[in-house]
Amino acid sequence: MIQINISALPWQQFSVVLDGQNCVISLRQVAESMYCNLTCNEVDIFKGRKICNGTPINTYPSPNFKGRLMMIDTLGNSDPQYEGLNERWILVYANDGEVLNG
Repeated sequence: MIQINISALPWQQFSVVLDGQNCVISLRQVAESMYCNLTCNEVDIFKGRKICNGTPINTYPSPNFKGRLMMIDTLGNSDPQYEGLNERWILVYANDGEVLNG
């Protein structure tokens, strides 16, 4: 499992290579909820997926993306807020052979 570096910003988009996959991840805070978009090797995997603490963001397998993404609250059990990203809330990736445990 690896931690993906993110910024404490209400909207961000960044590229990252995950298990050999070229990914673009967007995170956006809207009111009290955070949402995620994922593109892998130029294929949209999902858009507007609500992020809940300790729950895989990509809940359904995709032939175009292997592995799982999850946001974890390191200080409690709250859904993420942008002010605490990368400190209180961390974004992690696990490949298909690893277990995500929020």
